[in-house]
Amino acid sequence: MKTLFDIRSDREPSSEHVLLLEAGRDYCSYVFWHRPTNTIDRLQFHSFTEMEAEKRIADVLTECKGINYESVVICSAFPQALLVPTKYFNDDYSALDTIYGQPAQVYKNDAIPEWQMVNIYSLPKTLHRLFEDTFSSVQFFHVYTPAIKIYNGFVSDNQLTIHFTPQHFRVLLKKDAAIHLAQTYTYQTPLDVVYYLLKICYEFELEQSAVHLILSGLIEKDSALFTELQQYFTNVHFAHSPQMALPESELPHHFFTSLYNLATCVS
Repeated sequence: MKTLFDIRSDREPSSEHVLLLEAGRDYCSYVFWHRPTNTIDRLQFHSFTEMEAEKRIADVLTECKGINYESVVICSAFPQALLVPTKYFNDDYSALDTIYGQPAQVYKNDAIPEWQMVNIYSLPKTLHRLFEDTFSSVQFFHVYTPAIKIYNGFVSDNQLTIHFTPQHFRVLLKKDAAIHLAQTYTYQTPLDVVYYLLKICYEFELEQSAVHLILSGLIEKDSALFTELQQYFTNVHFAHSPQMALPESELPHHFFTSLYNLATCVS
């Protein structure tokens, strides 16, 4: 496991902090969010391989336990998720099994009334049990939910919001005031990313010159990935900085957009 970032202020975690933790197949990150001042006092990010994900997430939980947090929010970044219109949701998760075929899962859902939809998702039973055994009370979300619910500050009708983790990227497509796609992809090279994005544009009849790419997560302005995206798309932007105080760091704020969105979602 590699610790990519560990950013902290002078304030120690206390009962006034909310623990916001995001866990997926290749990373686990968390913040101590001080709700009274809307301040993030610690931000840590770990990466690992898919084969060791559960063990490494357990290691991170060991670091976080033993503090009487105001509350604990766990955000699943595992890709097993589907968006369903609210009127068709009836506590049936069989579609997840049909599409993803993952054994030993716990099923959950996030209501998104702003878009008249429900995000249904699953995560491994062993991890779910670990979360609930570590903390006395836990609230769960899936990463697609805050990304959909929280306004990103861009007014374009056609948007591809893209968040990068060490080995994956997730895409949210908003077109003509509707959500058309929420999906996670694996990549190894910048051209892998370009291929998927061009395929999405083709399938959903999006002009490369008109769609706005809004980037967040582990992508830098001077990277080969960013350069490659600019060669194929006209409107490429980084996510806006959050409306909350952060510890001093030279790292760009868009690295942690998903955690900022999660804090806003539960505030």
